[in-house]
Amino acid sequence: MNKLLAVLRLSAKPATIFYPYPVLALIVFSLSGTNDFLSLIRAIVFSFIFYSGVNLWNHVNDVKEDIMGGKKTVITENPRIRRILSVTVPVQYLVSLWLVVIWVRDLIGVVAFILAFFVTWVYSDRILIGKIIKRWKDNYLTELLSFVTFFPSFTLVLWTFFRPVSYTGIALAVTMTFFLLSGTFLKDIRDITGDSKAGLRTLGVVFSTETLVKASFLMLILFYLSISLFTVLGFFPPVALSSLLFSMGVLYTIKKFVDNHWKISTELIGIFRVLFYSNIGSLLTFFAAGVR
Repeated sequence: MNKLLAVLRLSAKPATIFYPYPVLALIVFSLSGTNDFLSLIRAIVFSFIFYSGVNLWNHVNDVKEDIMGGKKTVITENPRIRRILSVTVPVQYLVSLWLVVIWVRDLIGVVAFILAFFVTWVYSDRILIGKIIKRWKDNYLTELLSFVTFFPSFTLVLWTFFRPVSYTGIALAVTMTFFLLSGTFLKDIRDITGDSKAGLRTLGVVFSTETLVKASFLMLILFYLSISLFTVLGFFPPVALSSLLFSMGVLYTIKKFVDNHWKISTELIGIFRVLFYSNIGSLLTFFAAGVR
């Protein structure tokens, strides 16, 4: 039981708005303009099954880097668990595909999921396809391509749980891609040591921390600008503009980094709390914008 709980905890690392927090599913539900709570439950179940598999597949294939980086997990310390997950995770992927086929309302959702399926698999894989082609995570170009493909694809999959693809669904996919990319540029910073020792050319290894922080803030600015644009175009309800209030937290954080010449220091650690709560506030307001 303890090992199962350890695997479940690991499946939620890193925590995202896909899983274990179904924020994206709730935002899609809200802006879709439906009151179909059964489809909301289905979207959350699908998100949890699929994205827990994505996280575990990444951890299984990252054992070398995690050991070099000094990480201790149920996978790095228990080869048997690692072998079991090498079998069960592909089953999660296939179950997710089956759920998409029977639950979505637009064939585009199936196509979008196949894209998401493919890029998350080759992003991490060293066991199957990874023996033929280099996994996409090991180079910053294919790493970035994976996320630029996955974020809008996954958002559109969730949209088709509620409605066929529309301009609003596409606009939401673009907007959420900007938001999610802001975190992508920061995610490799904590893994620089292990990735560098393993000879990988990830975003964190190739680019300076200052460059990644700037790119992250640029994506957040584009996130707020896209909300403005798509609201003016009528794709989002007018009240969605209220989420722009939280851009003040982003601007405040940027000012602090500019004053510190974009260097991350202990004095700025607390500033990230401002950014975190600003991001949470903008998402909650964005969700509330579509509630009827």
